[in-house]
Amino acid sequence: METTPLQKLSFLALRVLGSLIFINAGLNHLFSTAGATARLKEADLSYLAIWIAPAEILIILSGIGLLLGGFMLLAGFRTKLAALLLLLILIPITLTIQVASAAGTGPLFKNIALIGMLFFFIVNGARYYALDQVFDFKNKLRLKRKPVRAGAMAAILTAGLLTLLSACTASGPAAQTAAAPASADTGKKNYAVLISQPNHLKAAANTAEAITPASQYKRENFVVMACAKSVEGFVKGHAMAAEITKGKAAGATYKVCGMSLQQFQIDPATLVEGVEIIPNGLTYMFDLQQQGYVTVEL
Repeated sequence: METTPLQKLSFLALRVLGSLIFINAGLNHLFSTAGATARLKEADLSYLAIWIAPAEILIILSGIGLLLGGFMLLAGFRTKLAALLLLLILIPITLTIQVASAAGTGPLFKNIALIGMLFFFIVNGARYYALDQVFDFKNKLRLKRKPVRAGAMAAILTAGLLTLLSACTASGPAAQTAAAPASADTGKKNYAVLISQPNHLKAAANTAEAITPASQYKRENFVVMACAKSVEGFVKGHAMAAEITKGKAAGATYKVCGMSLQQFQIDPATLVEGVEIIPNGLTYMFDLQQQGYVTVEL
């Protein structure tokens, strides 16, 4: 049965409109990195991804992959490879962020639909109105070359991504440490700790007691920034209340992420006294780094 011009246009429409979703997502990851990083870190299943590399690095790498794959899919260039690249990025995003998301099942099923579309292009390619046709030379090269198996493409792509992740992970902490200068005037330093679990409050309090102004660390300010599940430890009557009191006595200042309070449905009125609510804890940590704070994430 011959394919009609309208049917050929339907292939083009699916490819173009679908690619725009990934291009937009890639731009969001690269130009709104802080927000995307916050969503990943506060997802219930974020541990499935952030054991590989820091969340910010994963967001940037996925943004590059989404842009590259999106433009390849849009142009119909190496369409099967582009669809496979996007699928390998989309599946981890779906598992870590959309599954059990507080936003409901809408985003989850949107990603499932996109996975179905990508599988369609992995199997069929662009077919019509694509650069693949320009470089195909009809059936001559197709008869001389064996088609590349999807499994081989996945292995090559995975090896490349792991190599890039390893390089970024090795260079990231060293660069971040070098970017935290001490105060040139007094010789004193400022420190900030990002915590994500209630039991981290104990380690933060012990650290505040150890890093005193008179110690070798010459501490001036010590900030504890609570995000994710750690905000539960600031509710009045929680078992960690004594650790907060101990930390305050040692000079620690406590901040609580407002987005995390909303995620865990905690009323700010129920928090212990002397705690400041910050709208976005992650961007606040970035601000402290720019101010010369030495930062650590537990």
